[in-house]
This record gives sequence, C-alpha cells and structure tokens, in this order.
Amino acid sequence: MQERKHTTKYLLPVAFAIILVVSLALGIRFLRGRLMKLTIDERSSQLEEMLSQIQANLDSGLQTHWNLVTGLNNAIQGDHFENSQELCNTIARLEKMFCTDMYGSRVMLLDAQGTAYLRGGPVGIWNDVNHLIDGKDHHTFVSETDSIDGCFLVFAHELDAPVTMGEDRVRFTHVVLLKDIQTVKQYYTTTTYGGKAATYIIKENGTLAYFDADEDDIIGARNIFKALREVEYVQGRSFDMVKEQLDREGIAAANILLNQTEYYYCLTKLDNFDMTLMLLIPSDCVAVSTMDMMNSTVRSQTIFISAMALMILLAVISFVSVQRSSQRVKMEQETNKELNRLRMVAESANAAKSTFLNNMSHDIRTPMNAIIGFTNIALKQDPKPEVKTCLDKISDSSEHLLTLINDVLDISRIESGKIQFSPVPVDITEVADTVVNLTYGFLSNRNITFQCNLEKPATRYVLADALRIREVLVNILGNSVKFTKDGGRITFDASYRPGKDAQHIVALYRIADTGVGMSKEFIEHIFDEFSQEENSARTKYKGTGLGMAITKRYVDLMGGRITVESEKGKGSTFLVELPLELTEESQVQKQDCSPCSHDLTDVKVLMAEDNDLNAEIAMIQLEELGIQITRAADGKEAVRLFAQNPAGTFDIILMDIMMPEMNGFEATAAIRSLPNRPDAMLIPIIAMTANAFAEDVQASLDAGMNGHLSKPIVIDEVIKAIARNLR
Repeated sequence: MQERKHTTKYLLPVAFAIILVVSLALGIRFLRGRLMKLTIDERSSQLEEMLSQIQANLDSGLQTHWNLVTGLNNAIQGDHFENSQELCNTIARLEKMFCTDMYGSRVMLLDAQGTAYLRGGPVGIWNDVNHLIDGKDHHTFVSETDSIDGCFLVFAHELDAPVTMGEDRVRFTHVVLLKDIQTVKQYYTTTTYGGKAATYIIKENGTLAYFDADEDDIIGARNIFKALREVEYVQGRSFDMVKEQLDREGIAAANILLNQTEYYYCLTKLDNFDMTLMLLIPSDCVAVSTMDMMNSTVRSQTIFISAMALMILLAVISFVSVQRSSQRVKMEQETNKELNRLRMVAESANAAKSTFLNNMSHDIRTPMNAIIGFTNIALKQDPKPEVKTCLDKISDSSEHLLTLINDVLDISRIESGKIQFSPVPVDITEVADTVVNLTYGFLSNRNITFQCNLEKPATRYVLADALRIREVLVNILGNSVKFTKDGGRITFDASYRPGKDAQHIVALYRIADTGVGMSKEFIEHIFDEFSQEENSARTKYKGTGLGMAITKRYVDLMGGRITVESEKGKGSTFLVELPLELTEESQVQKQDCSPCSHDLTDVKVLMAEDNDLNAEIAMIQLEELGIQITRAADGKEAVRLFAQNPAGTFDIILMDIMMPEMNGFEATAAIRSLPNRPDAMLIPIIAMTANAFAEDVQASLDAGMNGHLSKPIVIDEVIKAIARNLR
C-alpha cells in the first residue's frame, strides 16, 4: 500500500511533466506553423504592394508615350510626300519637334504592305506587322524584329487619315513609336531590397522581354512561365495555382526553391500592354522581422529539448513575446492606416492650396494687367503735372502690390516644393554687374554712398540659377537701401575661392551697410516668415516680411549658406556663400538685351484674348509700333479666323490660355492639326496669360506653343518675343 502511494507520488509529477512537455512541444509546433504562415502572408503582401506601386508607375509612364503617339498622329495624318526622302526628312523633323530622344524613342511609319520607314530610310518588311491585323487602332507589344537592331516597346497607332507617298500614292497606315526597352527601367527599377530584387517584363506567351537586376539572371530561361512551372514550390503551391490566381485577380505570389535557395516571386498583369511584370526576391530579404521572430522560437525549441524546465520558461516568454508582437503588428497597422489617412488629407489640402494659388495668381494678375497697362498708356499722353503725379503714384503702388503678391506666392510654392533649382551655363560676373545696376536704380533720389568691389575669377563660366542668385542679392541690397538713412554707406563685395575640387568654385558675396541694424534677439528670427523687428516697420518701410525668408530658402535650394552679423544702430553685414560648378564658355547663351530696337512695322498679329480691357491695352501699345492686330474673343474664334484666311495672313499668334468656348491649349492643338495648311505647324504661337508659374510655362510649351509671356505684360518683353520668333 505504501509502495503504491510512493509510486503514485512520483507518477503524478512525471505524468504532469510528460503532459506539460508534450503540450509545450505541440504548442511550439503550432506556433512555428503559425509564424511560418504569417511570414508567407507578410512576404506576399509586401511583394504585392510593391509590385502594385511599380505597375502604377509603369502605367503612368507608358501612358505618356501614348499621348506622344497621339500628337504624332495629329501632326502627320493626311499628308502627302513626293518621295521617300521627303518622308524620312519629315520623320526626322517630328522626332526633333516631339523630343523623342528624351524618351529613348524613335518614330516609324508603316505602309500598307508592311514596309517600315525610319528617318534614315526604309528598313524592309517589318516582322511584327502581324500584330496589327486584328482590326484594332491601338497596339502595344514588345518587338525584337530583325529589321531594326534592338528590343523595343512598340506603340502603334492606326492613322486617322492615311499618309501617301509618290505618284503611286503609296498608303501609310500606321505611325509607330519604338521605345528602347532599356529606357522603361526608370518606371520599375527598385532598390528597396539592397539591389537583390530582380524585375522581369514577360510577354503574353511567357517569353522574357526584358530583365533588370544588379546580378545575373537566376532563372536563366527564355520562357519564364515554363521555368516557373518546372521549379520546386514551397507550402504546396504550384505554378498552375499561381496562374489561376493571376488570371482571376490580376496579381499573385508564391515562394520557390532555385539552386537550393528560397525565393519569392510576384506576378501582376499589365492588361493595357499585353505583358506581365514579375518581381523575384530572395526570401531572406523579405519580412526580416518575422523571420527573426521565427528563428528565435526555433532556438527556444532546441533549448527545450535540452532542459525541460528552461523550456517551460522559454515557452512562456515566447508566448508573451508573440502576444506582444501581435499587438505591435496591430498597432503598426493601425498607425500606418492613420498615417495613410493623414497623408491623403495633407495631399488633398496641398492640392487645394495649389489650385487656390493658381486661381489667385490668375485672378489678381488679370486686373493688375489693366491697372498697370492703362496707367502706362495714360503717362504717355503728356498729362498735366498734377495728373502725372497721381499716375506715378498709381504706377508705384501697382508695382509694389505686384511685388507683395509675388512674395506671398513664392513662399507658398517654395514650401510645397514647386520651385526647383535649375542651374544653366552663365557668366557669373554678369550676375554681379546686373545686381549693381539694379541697386543704382534703388539709390535714385537717395544720398547714400555705394561702394563695389567686384573680383574677376580666373574662370567666369559656371552652372548657376542666375535669376535666383540675383533675387537673393537684390533682396539683401534692397533692404540695405531701405533701412539705411541718407548720408550712410553700403558696400557690396563679390569674390571667389576654390571649391571642393578643381571643377568647382565658391562665390562669396558680402553686403554691409550702416543702417538701423538689428538686435541679437531678432537676428535669430530674421529668416522667419513675416518677421519684422518693430511693429511699425511694415507701415514705415513697406513689405510683407517675406523677403529674407525667400532669400534663405533660395540659398538653401542652391546648396549654399547665408549668415548675418548686426548691431542695433550700427548696421548689418550679410555673407552669402554659393558652391558653383565650372563649365565652358561655349555653353553660355548670349542674351539679347535690346528688345526695343526691333522694327515690327506691318507685322500681322492674331491675338486671342477674351478680356476686353486686356485686349485694349495690348492693341494700343502694339499698334503704336505699327503692328496690325486682329482680335479673336476666344480660342474658337481664333481657330476660325486662322482657318478662313489664306497662308500669310498672320505672321504670329498671341494666345491667352483661360478663355470660354475653347481655351488656349485646345486652340493651339486645333490650329496645329489643321489639314492642308502647312503653315499651321510653322506659325509661331506665344502664350500671353495671367498663368505665371513655371509649370504654366512648361504646359504652354508642351501644348505646342513657341513661348510664354506672363501678365501683367511688359511691352518690351512682348516686342522681344515677337521679334525673336519672327527671326
């Protein structure tokens, strides 16, 4: 009886230990399986998310090329060429006009027999002509034709009106844009996984169109789908299952073994381009945090086999760790969801702000154009002294108001990243000379001594944004003039020192004055927005308090540095340092500085302007120069007037943008595409609009215009633009 109790005494703990060990082992096995599933799910989710983003980038980028093909179709449809040389010259002209080399693309015309013509001449029957016989008017596919060296992404568009050539009237049916497949790389290349991710573009039949990676192709097969069908899959998946999911959902992922190494791949369909995009990544590069957690659990299991007691402790710790990890994952997901929501709100607010700025800029500049224009016209009428005084004050106030508007818009656009640093080849000494001349204009009717010490560097030609540098220096010198009393002194020094290497220099600009100076406390805030040391400064000296904030941001954009030293009542000293890259003199474009010297007598101008006041201002000032003006009240009337009059009726077109019936962009496109009017593609069209931002200028050029003038119009700039384009 006692032996039985004794045995039972030991059996219960042993049984409990065995049950506990078995329970822990089963628990760990379950946990390991769950972690493996989480790992696979997380890896697949990451790949699908990244591939969706790549797909969006690729779709957006390739849509740009369809827009380019549409423009080519509009530019050439319905034309007739006497011979193949004339046709090839036109192809070369179109490539230059549409800047196809910027997109890594070439233009090709295809006749009804399948013969392809490039700018260098015919290249024989195009092997891929069979892609175009399905009756569709748009085709996109990958071509490796023997007719043309290279691998291309093809954008083929059936001409709306066939092009003909020669006496036999050979018909050309398609305009084709051949984009070098390697230039597509910018839309899908990713460095997220340390350069170990490989990207494949796969044709509809499964063959490889293009491969991109820092290392050799791991799959190493011509037909990717066939290779994926033959490899070993992990977790019971197969290529048929992946393909079925791809056909059903448009995206699918799986993990496979290649050369004894586990990889993850994800496929997504590019339906608009008859292709499939694949991302292939080593498994140890995906979901690293989850893998670390799983490996930690495996190590815990090994320790459990060695010591049951320690394993129990580790199992408890592991369970708690998993719970905390799940909570962290959930919290991260909720945080990411909230961050995405806030990002969307911020983007929406930023878009609304940009729209507001664009509208405000246009709506304010339109009446400002009338105020400034009619004031200048009135000043030319030899008014009475008292009237002239009033007009001069209106003119000064208008210019001041325009400056304030520009400051507010500039600071907002800088903050939103809309203003970019755009260096071009310039003579850096001319920048300082221009600043000095502008400063002398500020000093008219002032008794201030202005001293200049302008060093001439050994190499004057650099890459710089001359406009931004001038604005920085003029802002500082303007403040010096504003805050220095008569009898004071302003010094402007320009010098240069070696840069980080032989190809760079540093421009040093020092501006010192004997003005009112600043307190030490205010110096810390001088570059803040709307900062002025005294409440009365805005009334006494005018201004928004944005000039120095804009100056600081421009200097930062150019990679420079600005410092200030000042003492109340003794003046201020500013030092601006700007790193500059050297360039060749031959790269510098000489500027035409005498716009008023051009004789524009009898030049015939078609002007599209819906605002009666703006039209009246422009007509008065231009007709004084002998220019003949024909006004159209909107874009639709401008197209009608141009189309109804024979070639040579108009020498140039001035086109407003925001007009009823048909805006300036639409009117330009309509004129450029007029059939049987060879002058439609040649006549200069200049935008003359209240849309004044950099993207507005680019939009005008993209629409097929030859230039862009912003309101309020400066008549000298209008004359210069007309003369330059007529030349």
